[in-house]
Amino acid sequence: MAKTLLYIRSKQIKREADGLGLSLIIFIAIAVALSFIAWFQYKNNRQGWFVAAVLAIICFAIQYNRKDKQFIYKQLDKPQLQIFLEYLFLTLPFSITSLVTKNWYCFPLLLLALAGISFLKFQYKHKAVFTNLSLLIPASNFEWISGIRKQFIAFTILYLVALGFCWVRILPLFLLWFLTIIVCSFFLENEPVHILREGNKPAGKFLLDKIKVNIKYILILYSLPVIINALFVREFLMITLLFIPVQIALVCFAINLKYSTYKPQTNQLGNNVAFSIIAILSALPYFLPVLIVLAMIYFYKAGKNLKTYLHD
Repeated sequence: MAKTLLYIRSKQIKREADGLGLSLIIFIAIAVALSFIAWFQYKNNRQGWFVAAVLAIICFAIQYNRKDKQFIYKQLDKPQLQIFLEYLFLTLPFSITSLVTKNWYCFPLLLLALAGISFLKFQYKHKAVFTNLSLLIPASNFEWISGIRKQFIAFTILYLVALGFCWVRILPLFLLWFLTIIVCSFFLENEPVHILREGNKPAGKFLLDKIKVNIKYILILYSLPVIINALFVREFLMITLLFIPVQIALVCFAINLKYSTYKPQTNQLGNNVAFSIIAILSALPYFLPVLIVLAMIYFYKAGKNLKTYLHD
């Protein structure tokens, strides 16, 4: 059936919603707020197409990184249509409002982009690059070692282009934001439980150590291009100053989201919807307090879930 994928996703979302409890209200409120902000941008901003572009990029990132492409294209009826409908329903609350504004054309353009994305079966055949990467990154930070090896081309191009154009308004920050989404994709797969237990750490210390390491890496990667951008683009200084804290909050949320639903050696595709909403939110630096609150909520959930495996 052409609705099989939507049915599977609805079950996953229902299961995730049941596990959210009262924090589900926060996600609903965020989605409503983002929908209103998107409408406001379409209505009052000549650059309203930027919202549609962000939505398309997020869907492209999901399509590129999803692990179920082989199953969908080989086992499901009309796979392109099913993937298109999945992305349509994901973006609809943030795109359909453009139809009643001067940027109405953003909606059909987004539909065309989503239709094109649904045909992207391509999956980069990962080769072993940087086999000695563990000399720079400790083996305990396996997410970064594995992630950089798998996403080497996209990771390198985005960073170098952002660095090369760090004197331009908005563009380098946008590229680094997309790079953050790639970094967050490093946390889509769950490690075996014996790796989780390495070091015999309690849940709280395990999460804090993981967060500290990722904060360090984000600071090392982003400080130079962001500082140069702040020096050259003074009119967006507040946005630039908030940028790194927002990216850190997003990565922390991704880590805590992963471990809040951790089950050994499984993937986290069911978390895509929740993460996509927060990723859109992180494109607006002034929502930093909301990101911090969500990261803290999921830190508590992750700690509670990990106690089952770490024997706190």
